Amino acid sequence: MRRSGLALLLVLSTLALPADVLAQDSAAPKGALPHWLPNERWVYQHWLPFDESRLYTELGVSRAAIWRHLRNDAEHDLAQLGRRRGLGPRELAARLVAPRVAHVSTARAALLRERAYRVLTQGHLSQHILFHSLHQTAVPNRARYIFGTSRLDFLRRRRAEAGPAQIGRLFGRTDGQMRRRTEQTLRRMSARGVRERQFSPRQARILLDRQLRQVPRWLGQSRYNGPPQTSEQGTPLLPQADFANNPSLSADGRFLAWDAYRAKIPEARALGEIRVMRQELDGGEPVEVSGRPGGQAGSGPRSAYNASLSADGGTVVFEAAEGNLNFAKRYSAMQVQLAGAADGTWQTFKVSHAARPAGAGSRTAYNPSVSADGGRVAYEATDAGRGGAASRNGMFVFDRATGRERLIGRGSGGGASYAPRLSADGAWVVFVAEDAAADGHALVFRRALAGGRTTLVSRADGPRGAVAGGDAREPAISRDGNVVAFTSGARNLGTRAGSSVYVRDIKRGRTVSVGGGGGTFAFDPAISPDGRFLAYAVRRSPQARAAVIHLHDLRTGTDRALSRSDGYASEPTVADGGTRVAWSSTVRARGKPGGLTGVFVEDVESGRARLVSSHTPLKATARAAGIRASAPEHLTGAFLCPLAP
Repeated sequence: MRRSGLALLLVLSTLALPADVLAQDSAAPKGALPHWLPNERWVYQHWLPFDESRLYTELGVSRAAIWRHLRNDAEHDLAQLGRRRGLGPRELAARLVAPRVAHVSTARAALLRERAYRVLTQGHLSQHILFHSLHQTAVPNRARYIFGTSRLDFLRRRRAEAGPAQIGRLFGRTDGQMRRRTEQTLRRMSARGVRERQFSPRQARILLDRQLRQVPRWLGQSRYNGPPQTSEQGTPLLPQADFANNPSLSADGRFLAWDAYRAKIPEARALGEIRVMRQELDGGEPVEVSGRPGGQAGSGPRSAYNASLSADGGTVVFEAAEGNLNFAKRYSAMQVQLAGAADGTWQTFKVSHAARPAGAGSRTAYNPSVSADGGRVAYEATDAGRGGAASRNGMFVFDRATGRERLIGRGSGGGASYAPRLSADGAWVVFVAEDAAADGHALVFRRALAGGRTTLVSRADGPRGAVAGGDAREPAISRDGNVVAFTSGARNLGTRAGSSVYVRDIKRGRTVSVGGGGGTFAFDPAISPDGRFLAYAVRRSPQARAAVIHLHDLRTGTDRALSRSDGYASEPTVADGGTRVAWSSTVRARGKPGGLTGVFVEDVESGRARLVSSHTPLKATARAAGIRASAPEHLTGAFLCPLAP
């Protein structure tokens, strides 16, 4: 899974804002920003006081229509839709909760009606409770149990763009433990809401299905989509400027793609918070390649991110989602899309939804990987259940030549399969699977797309080496699929503390350890297409705020550090022959302030690294009173996540 390391999250909500976008909620303190929410349990647990099916019936609209209406939550609320039907907000609130009030006390009935009224009349509150299902407090409040660290430390690391699973791994949690305990926590909170008659069993089932379908993606997601960290006085703790991360090199090192974040609200509102850039490194200029499919005109901001460049440099795959109209933050289910150059222009194609049959349920797709020529794309997708069935996560491969999608794995024994990575020749895919036969550990496998033959990769040295006795993850694969790298802290592979990167030559049956261990943590392995060079990152301890990129020659055994040690470097990508390596880092550089992530590339022979991304600074200052007024949400809200449409 790609990670952004300790990057600064986008500081949109710390900018000076015009008065017309302040304090949407009538209960908000003076000066509060638009994303302010009341710090009440029912709000943060999404205990909707009525069944949402009644909302659609009473308003005569679909969920999609409400999504479009609430996209501009500064000017729109649900009460407006009610008035179109001749219903005032108090009358509509009473109708919505009517089936429930006969089974509760008079006081509870009054409380439900009041909450329903607030949902109807507060645009951001209704957007939050209907479409941000994992923006809740239950999971961070149990951070010690789920991730092995305190709630405050967990939130600090999330704001610094460390993924939830990444955090838990530092403290000895397995992927399976984190997934199961997160799901258990959400189930318990849903059951508590029903038991306390906060919401109905039917609405609880709807909410829980949405939450559980988002868990796999959220655990592996480094992008923090919530508000920034500020001082007690409301001052931003890090510089305000554009930032960038997630670099991806072509096989020859000629082309580089990356994710670029806009920090100016007017630009983000008009164009989207994040876009994918591509550049020819030998003299070319950066070009945005993540336009809308088919040149469609946009109806609002759209973001594209988590880009992966094909080995020939001619195709980029990425995730894309629509944004809301106030801060351009993601407000829609994600799709995997593909951009390719044709006749000198870049054209975008929807991959993950292209083969969906008519009437299929909603889908969120993510974690794309692409073959060298762009002909095949692998990704994960979570499909909503039909007819009351639970949602399901799976890995898929789309073949552009045939226009067909193929399921390649769902997990077994109550486990999960994830992180598919295609070989450049398009013949193999490596992935991670939790397997009941391995005591719930996550293991790395390689599968042939022709015939489906599957090989265990995460094993000790030797043709029949012992199966890894701990989690194995973060697979990377060579062009021909014969060399696979992965990360593990399994003791029977040789790691005594921390985590190491391992490289397995499948044809020779050899596994070697490269970096990490001894209390240090090696992560983010990247194999050069020719299978000879390995780039990876190392941090010295769970508490370390610095990480360094290394380049290892698997033939000679030589290993050298590339990045500076005064920043957090991660996400390396390496070209054939180890000639070029790119990574993201928070170090200060000419044109980029310290603390923000930027994309660097080094020509290894010369040893010169240069900043590729741009970091336009902002002149606006924070509105301290507004940020302080919204502090209760900021302390709990680390969960703006993939959304269920």
